Amino acid sequence: MATFMTNDNVRLHYNIYGQGTPIILIAGYSGNQASWTAQISPLQEAGFQVITYDRRNHGESETVNYGMRISRHGKDLAELITALELEKVILLGHSMGASTIWAYLSLFGDEHVKAVITEDQVPKILKDDTWSYGIFNADITMLWTAAEKLPHTKLTHAKISKDIKLSLSKAYHPFDFKFNEPLLLNSFIQDWRDVVKRTRVPQLFLAGRHSPLWPSQHVEVLQSLAVNDSETYIFSDAGHIPHIEEPASFNQILISFLKNQ
Repeated sequence: MATFMTNDNVRLHYNIYGQGTPIILIAGYSGNQASWTAQISPLQEAGFQVITYDRRNHGESETVNYGMRISRHGKDLAELITALELEKVILLGHSMGASTIWAYLSLFGDEHVKAVITEDQVPKILKDDTWSYGIFNADITMLWTAAEKLPHTKLTHAKISKDIKLSLSKAYHPFDFKFNEPLLLNSFIQDWRDVVKRTRVPQLFLAGRHSPLWPSQHVEVLQSLAVNDSETYIFSDAGHIPHIEEPASFNQILISFLKNQ
């Protein structure tokens, strides 16, 4: 495992596997690099260089009491791309990892991006008159209720394999939900729909049909927003984390999309 220092002095941990077209895998809120254990080898075998990292306050990376906003997480991603001297990179983000990608694209554009994959994440977390896919069907008046409910929600629907459970167990790191609540609240009030519209590279929008957070049909709306080639896929047996619930199907869909780019 390697590390790099952000420009605001936070040490982030990352791993690089194999050679080929680089793809950065970004875990969601409270998650870490181990959640991608079932994707690393298949992506390597398909000719990709796999890069995983822990966002600040997650996994092996340093925990600090500042920078708890999605824009800072987008900046951290940009600094990782710069530190590794990546010219064209594929970005795959699950949940808040997807929001991190949208924050990056909002700040830095898609000049160094080859394709974007977002997994079970809506661009606007709270519903209003223009957006009906709010988390737990919540609007701004239910902000605190939704934020307090999330850490206690079972996110998966399908049974997780013993191998993946073991990998997650070995890499377990306590996550302080209360301490990191400012990050969650900041993510709740964002609207990335304009970023989706302005992204010029191919996009793949993935969802779990049984996600407890929002209806899976949100991917169809995202596809309608995208101006360039985009695809969608809904995993029929998965909840909020298809890449660990249906890893074989997830890898097949992911690699098929990437091979066409």
